[in-house]
Amino acid sequence: MHFTASHLAPLFVAAAAAAVLAAPTAAASPLTCTDIGSATQCVSPGNSQITAVAPHVQPQPQIIIIHRNHR
Repeated sequence: MHFTASHLAPLFVAAAAAAVLAAPTAAASPLTCTDIGSATQCVSPGNSQITAVAPHVQPQPQIIIIHRNHR
């Protein structure tokens, strides 16, 4: 018996569909977030994420002094 691409394509499509249907679904882990001052820490089993915001700092004025030796 001779197989061609037109015979094998439906077989591959069916195998791919079966693999997608048999794959386990990912369950969402409970996420617990805590405010720790200027940051937030979110924790789930096997994972910890800290999101921090840098405080706004007022820049100091810069003074430029040009020194010339006058003789």
